[in-house]
Amino acid sequence: MIGSSDAFVKRYLIHVFMIFLTLIAIIPIYVLLINATRTTEEINLGLAILPGRNAFIASTDTIVVNWVGSTNSGRVRYRDLITGDTLREEINKKTGVIEKRVRKTLTENRQPCVVIVDNDGETLATYNLSNNAHLFVDDGQMVEKGLTIARVVTPSNIAYNWTALTGRGFQIWQGFGNSAFISISATLLSVYFSAMTAYGLHVYRFKGRKVIWSLILIIMMLPGTVTFIGFYKLMALMKLTDNYLPLILPGIAAAATVLFIRQYMMSVLSLELIDSARIDGANEYAIFNIIILPVIIPALAAQAIFTFVGSWNNFITPQILLSDKKLATLPMLIYALQGDIYRTEVGGIYLGIAVSLIPILIFYMFMSQFIISGITMGSIKE
Repeated sequence: MIGSSDAFVKRYLIHVFMIFLTLIAIIPIYVLLINATRTTEEINLGLAILPGRNAFIASTDTIVVNWVGSTNSGRVRYRDLITGDTLREEINKKTGVIEKRVRKTLTENRQPCVVIVDNDGETLATYNLSNNAHLFVDDGQMVEKGLTIARVVTPSNIAYNWTALTGRGFQIWQGFGNSAFISISATLLSVYFSAMTAYGLHVYRFKGRKVIWSLILIIMMLPGTVTFIGFYKLMALMKLTDNYLPLILPGIAAAATVLFIRQYMMSVLSLELIDSARIDGANEYAIFNIIILPVIIPALAAQAIFTFVGSWNNFITPQILLSDKKLATLPMLIYALQGDIYRTEVGGIYLGIAVSLIPILIFYMFMSQFIISGITMGSIKE
């Protein structure tokens, strides 16, 4: 009874520990997704557990003039409302009536507003107008207390954050394409040539093999920051700045990937299989491409996930090497939101990060099936 009780306690503690680790991994992602549905003002107020009521649904409000004092009427004055610029006149297709719409882009430092003044020019009230507000009064018109002067349609937080993300001249889809091209190219080349290197070190016996293996282990221990300055100088000397090659080709020499795949080969690959293929007349390239690669697919899939995620999230190297905005990757575009001279849209940044996770999740789900199938194949004995 004591032994079974101890085993139960151990299992219980293991389960609790695993749940704790799972929460540590999930909570930051959950907070990220919640903040992607909030405005910058809401985020600055503090942490939220659930999305707000305007997260997904737009709201409509009216602006009714009112002010303190005995004056019952005032005159309308436009501020930063310029016809043809921040104020557009549009014909309502249903009623045929000309309507005034406020147009305020996110990159403008102007704030369109309506100011109510008395006969002496003193300000009675000021009402700021957001983008797409429907204005009912003209400049210089006399208004009384209680009159509705505008209708404001506030978009959902998701729609606003998406506008903040895409409405400042950022080519978000171009950034997606650039990141996808770099990540997929780097992943394919890194996994294939790392597998070929690991295969050569595992199968062939030649002088200097142990020295090469030792060098690979030493390179893996060196932090990337140590060699980064020299790497940049070399790329500048070779005139490869503003080019994707420095972001793709160095991934071929992935010491960690070589180590992982070689260790996997040592556990699953039989040299008799290679000898049999040679006896049947297969050349070395055919043996590697047709026989070896299918055997080590689980290892390739696992390393492909790590390589793709690392390349997709890579920010420092593209930021330093790429100055052409047309070549900018998605992390570079998201970071650029923080450097806006008018306003930092934190909600847009969170939404951009959340959107950038989608390709990673899709790639992980696609590649994980190869890992699972490899495990299943390895569990079957004939």
